[in-house]
Amino acid sequence: MKFDYYLLNSYAPEADGDGPSLYEKWIEQVLAAEELGFECAWFTEHHFHRFGGMLPNPPLLIAALAQRTSRIRLGTAVIILPLYNPVHVAEDVAMLDILSNGRVDVGLGRGMGAQYFGVFGVDEATSQEKFDEQLRMLRLAWADEPFSWAGKFFQSPNPINVIPKPVQRPHPPLWIPASRDTSHARATGRDGMNLMTLPWFASTFEPTRAVVDAYRAGAGEGGIGRGQALGYMSVYVGETAARAREEANDAWEMGRAISDEYRGRSEENPLTYDIGVATSRGIFGDPEMCRRHIERIRDAVGLDRLALRFDFGGLPQDRVLASMRLFAREVAPHFAGDSR
Repeated sequence: MKFDYYLLNSYAPEADGDGPSLYEKWIEQVLAAEELGFECAWFTEHHFHRFGGMLPNPPLLIAALAQRTSRIRLGTAVIILPLYNPVHVAEDVAMLDILSNGRVDVGLGRGMGAQYFGVFGVDEATSQEKFDEQLRMLRLAWADEPFSWAGKFFQSPNPINVIPKPVQRPHPPLWIPASRDTSHARATGRDGMNLMTLPWFASTFEPTRAVVDAYRAGAGEGGIGRGQALGYMSVYVGETAARAREEANDAWEMGRAISDEYRGRSEENPLTYDIGVATSRGIFGDPEMCRRHIERIRDAVGLDRLALRFDFGGLPQDRVLASMRLFAREVAPHFAGDSR
């Protein structure tokens, strides 16, 4: 099993500081993630709210990090594709791949916040149809041959050759989110793409396992073997179980409040710190507990990798970094070479 770093900020200004201070913390975390051996750093796009809105443009942060790192891969999780012209996205991604020397992964999604659509002039009712058209255009834009397009949402009657081309050919790895819809997951595998999912969203892991199984079936149909399935999880590793709860619980509750405020309602399946510990929907506790959580997730869901959110709810930077180091030292090695 591989382990990635995942940034979805729940902004608590009284703890996180202003924009420059917050960005300095993120950069420090990613540099630590590279040093500690994490495979990829993922960055989520949101807008207009403390829930993720301090990072409205992940490719800009990735461009900066590409110049500060040399090994760790850098991924979008996700670009909200219906908000943009796909040709422009293709150009941006190619530039990022060049600047990072071929270290970019590209997560693409329709978006979860309907309020974005109106501001950016997108019709929510047709956003999935638009997304599908954009995805086809992206692949053509990264190909070597010029292409023209006559679609419902975009037109290019005269052939265009989009340059530059990405370092990774035919294009960087593509990742698509699915957490409930098994048909969507199967289509993702059939189209040769990788899967992103949220194992914690339901009260048990069974719905996510169904999504992963459907994806594996589609990947087989698409000729890519098992494909790759990634799950996003929150984590805090403390020296002892009691210290972990004492150090992380307040920030976790702050993050939950920010998330509820964004949704305009409480969680469908509440995830307190203690529920996370009891169900493994949160990777919380001392190193041994966290190893058991991951074993349970691995066996119940069948994932290839976990993208781990260490920073939430204004958690102090020293605790974020200490948790990352403890995870890398005492949790991750237990899964080295794990092929189950």
